[in-house]
Order: sequence, then C-alpha cells, then structure tokens
Amino acid sequence: MKVLNLTFRVTFPSESEMAASGAVGWCDPESQTIAVSNDQPMDSMQDTFLHEVLHAICHVMGMSDTEKEESFVRRLATGLCTVWNQNPSAFKWRIGLV
Repeated sequence: MKVLNLTFRVTFPSESEMAASGAVGWCDPESQTIAVSNDQPMDSMQDTFLHEVLHAICHVMGMSDTEKEESFVRRLATGLCTVWNQNPSAFKWRIGLV
C-alpha cells in the first residue's frame, strides 16, 4: 500500500506473533511494515488498520511525537471509522472520484 511516496507492506501475523508484541497492530516505519491481528472483530480490525495507517502518515510527514501522536491517532482512527461506517454512500461517492 502506498503512503504518500513510500510503499508499506501490510501483514497479518499469527496470533502468537501478535501476542509477543502485546498489541493488535503496529507500524514499523523503518521496514515500512504495517501489521494487523486477524484475531479481533472486524470493526476492531478496521479501526486497528486505520490507526496504523495514520501512524505511517505521521512518520512520512515528519509529524511523529510518540505520546501525543498515539492519543491523536487513536481518537482520529475511531472517529473516522465511525463516520465511514455510518455514511457508506459518501465513501462510495468519494471512491467514484478517483
């Protein structure tokens, strides 16, 4: 997947690999990898994926500040997922513009 001018690889590690990390997702900007656990409900997976994409965007745009970034990304991902899920026709329209 492209994040601005960089290509990030999206992976779905095994349950044991994710348990070792203690997270349901992570973004490694150095290896340009986003990992998302398959072992979560679909709505949570959607939120986790968007959360990690936002971390990638923050990194690529030089906006990283770990403590503030985590709070911002967590809230923004959940807010965007809510808008996305409650307004599917708006997003279908948006995709048609591409």
